[in-house]
Amino acid sequence: MKPLEIHRQLINCPSVSGNEADLADWVENWLREIGAEPVRLGNNVLASWGGPPRLLFNSHLDTVPATDAWTRDPFTWAEEDGRLFGLGSNDAGASVAAMLWAFSHGIPGVGMMLVEGEEVGGKGTDQAWNYAQTELGWKPDGVVIGEPTELQIGVKQRGLIAVNLVARGEACHAANADTLGVENPIFMLARDLAKLPHLQLLEKGHTVQPTELIGASARNQVPAEARAALDIRTVPGFEPQQILDELKRELECDLEVRSTRLKAFETRTDSRIVQAIQSINPTCNPFESRTMSDQVFFTGCDAVKWGPGVSARSHTSDEFVLKSELIEGAEAYVALAQRFCA
Repeated sequence: MKPLEIHRQLINCPSVSGNEADLADWVENWLREIGAEPVRLGNNVLASWGGPPRLLFNSHLDTVPATDAWTRDPFTWAEEDGRLFGLGSNDAGASVAAMLWAFSHGIPGVGMMLVEGEEVGGKGTDQAWNYAQTELGWKPDGVVIGEPTELQIGVKQRGLIAVNLVARGEACHAANADTLGVENPIFMLARDLAKLPHLQLLEKGHTVQPTELIGASARNQVPAEARAALDIRTVPGFEPQQILDELKRELECDLEVRSTRLKAFETRTDSRIVQAIQSINPTCNPFESRTMSDQVFFTGCDAVKWGPGVSARSHTSDEFVLKSELIEGAEAYVALAQRFCA
């Protein structure tokens, strides 16, 4: 089965996060048909040729939900003027199809890990990678995370810290606040929000953005609490607690930590996996990715984000990937497998 046909099969099998079972079934059955012995873990599918892999291909089976802005059936693959349409066609159907095709060449030392739940926190790779290491003894020399990068090499990825900034006061009628001497938590929160563009954290390359505001539920009430959700993107070399400690020093409001599990990631540009990719295509250059991916779970490994397609097309209505991009990506994965596992 050629890359185009694999891609069509993937898109025609809906796999919105939480509903990957049918597609995982198809992948598992297809791998058996080509002579592999896949391992099924939930809706994660793992396979390798010749024992524990030296090169591991990792990508995700799930997609985000389709929006009402789609002008075509998102679950029906279509080719028009060199464009391949369908939900997940770019993110990450192109990488999955290209990886499956490369894997079908039966190159000893190549492994596959196609997972569920990447779009909703990465639970699939988190679970499957832990199982692969502890139960299967996998210790690959290089990992490729299939995401649309235009076949440029993502060697760095920012981490994510999610916190709530919380100001607390005393609820009262808005008309009585001045008489009662009640300080409005919204003003307290606003003072801290005004500090965000001037934090010392920004000088180190981190970013901090408020993304959600919650205040009173009534227009004539001073609330007892006001809060803002903060999206903090971190650069490699810093532990989450260092960043949280700096925030506590510079801000007045309380911090409620929601998540610190997605840490920044970095692979050396002189690592074997980067050098192998550049040896087969010198136009593939290292870059730092601002978006999250399952690369975050491969701490301690030489792992790169590398795949066909364009990141800006991900999660858009009428999502597509170019046929030429898919073919180029499939051929690149085969060439890498041959070079890396020779």
